[in-house]
Amino acid sequence: MGRKDGTLLRKLPGFRKMFPFLITSRQESTIYYRQTTNVEKTLVWLAAYNAKHGTKLSIFYVFLAAIVRGLATMPDANRFVVGRRIYQRNEIVLTFVVKRALTTAAGETTLKLRFDPNDSFDDTVKRVHSAIEKTKASTSSGSEGISNTLTRMPRFMTRIVMWFVGVLDYFNLLPASFIKSDPFYASVFLANLGSIELDPVLHHLYEYGTIPFFAVVGQVKKAPWVVEGEDGQPDRLEVRRVVESSYTLDERTTDGVYYAKIINKVLEFVADPTPLESPPGELPDPMRLA
Repeated sequence: MGRKDGTLLRKLPGFRKMFPFLITSRQESTIYYRQTTNVEKTLVWLAAYNAKHGTKLSIFYVFLAAIVRGLATMPDANRFVVGRRIYQRNEIVLTFVVKRALTTAAGETTLKLRFDPNDSFDDTVKRVHSAIEKTKASTSSGSEGISNTLTRMPRFMTRIVMWFVGVLDYFNLLPASFIKSDPFYASVFLANLGSIELDPVLHHLYEYGTIPFFAVVGQVKKAPWVVEGEDGQPDRLEVRRVVESSYTLDERTTDGVYYAKIINKVLEFVADPTPLESPPGELPDPMRLA
């Protein structure tokens, strides 16, 4: 039986199909990557955008749009593993945490949002801004309601329910409505620690759900930066505004080299968001191995 959120990749090489049998959990297959990005040009670009549109967007929006563009142009990173099989996700779906207000007492919720592969930066901003405003105006989300119900039950019953969800997921029997609303069924979980002035942590992956890609964005800060000369060699050391970001990845979905390439591509967009102003143009076929 087919899944509601993905297409089985039948034409993968045999050694890739074996990975979910050799490495049976996300924690066992986890690889980590951390990078520092010079964002001097980015912040100038973002200030001009905010001045033009009357907005107060942070660099988190640039990371978000860069990840959407990265998944659109390099779709092999938009895969997941369920039931020892590798699937191509049918949509670009990002999950991130939203606080209803920037206070210690304010509640927070997870927001799951779908994007079009052809989205420009403006399109991404409109989708995110609209969804955040709706979330802040609401008292709870669907996932919060389910969590509240489950945690009121006796513990053994909650464990049985969660086990049953896992069985349905393994055999591709979860209802489409469940997958659509659950924030742990997504392409990427993106965390913004920069909003609370912290550097990124190396986050774990969740065994529950299908998220194979966790990205964390840190705060903008000043740091020494090696400036290259005209010959491309290190020339001098200067202080620049930078952002650190970290990535946790499920190696079973695609190889580490491909993941490194998409992360470097994302960080190229972060360092220079100009290409994000326009749609990406012709995109590769994500289902070519189905």
